Amino acid sequence: MPLDEWKRQYSNLETPEAMKWFWENVNFEEYSIWKGAYKYNDELTMTFMSNNLIGGFNNRLEASRKYLFGSASVYGQNNDSVIEGAFVIRGQDYLPVFNVAPDYESYEFTKLDPTKPEDREFVDSMWSWDRPVTVNGKEYAHASGKVFK
Repeated sequence: MPLDEWKRQYSNLETPEAMKWFWENVNFEEYSIWKGAYKYNDELTMTFMSNNLIGGFNNRLEASRKYLFGSASVYGQNNDSVIEGAFVIRGQDYLPVFNVAPDYESYEFTKLDPTKPEDREFVDSMWSWDRPVTVNGKEYAHASGKVFK
């Protein structure tokens, strides 16, 4: 699966149709999927500022554009929010893709298993922005997000 083709599908199709294409075409011997969770959610204040934080992180990932697609979002409300996202990368190790951004250490990366329904559901929700997330037993509604493509 050429990553650029996936990016075109995501950009040009409705999300459910794009996600169907993704799961049918991605080769998980060549690509892997990752959850990215911001480590310092207790320091987040205004949701628009948190969304700017995601945008800055995406800008610093520019050198990895050929190897990476993903979306990260702010969930919750001002002074009570979290940042989470899902990414597909070329290869099985996240470090060479993300360490081009000096602030990558502010995120905890967890490899997801595409054979597990709950991991597939997580990726679907991160890329469709239509479902809340639950962190530490608390549910947060989607506030805003950014796509890196």
